[in-house]
Amino acid sequence: MKNIFTLFLITVALFGCQDDIQSSLPAFQSMKNGNFQWKSTVSTVVSDSTGVTTFTGSDGFGVITLQIPTLVLGSYELGSSFTATASYSDDGSLYSTTNDGAGSIVHISDGMISVEEIDETGAITGSFYFNAYNASGSNVVNFSEGILYKLPVINL
Repeated sequence: MKNIFTLFLITVALFGCQDDIQSSLPAFQSMKNGNFQWKSTVSTVVSDSTGVTTFTGSDGFGVITLQIPTLVLGSYELGSSFTATASYSDDGSLYSTTNDGAGSIVHISDGMISVEEIDETGAITGSFYFNAYNASGSNVVNFSEGILYKLPVINL
């Protein structure tokens, strides 16, 4: 009986602490530089008359901006030679996938924005990741495991 009770406590401890994205409806979040859980407290998605769609999220310290050329299901590659872009700004610094790294070994900006669902209300669910450099190419920021969940779209 003790073993069953112990097993029950371990199970509750392991699964009771997980972060349920559905409790954060809508959600715009990611891992910053692999060790910081970045979560937007304010987010917007705006689609203009040409279809260009811009996702903006802020955690009160930094702002992520993602832009895709058209609002349809699919994946959009990021980098200095692609039309989809991602950027991050904080404390006066701007990092963008339109910039590449500098140095003896050149590093390029890269990433992906995926639109996986547009529900009946027009809310978007998807994912993203990117590496972006500052204008001089000397500093980089990385966002991985990005989640866009049920974000409502404003059509202009």
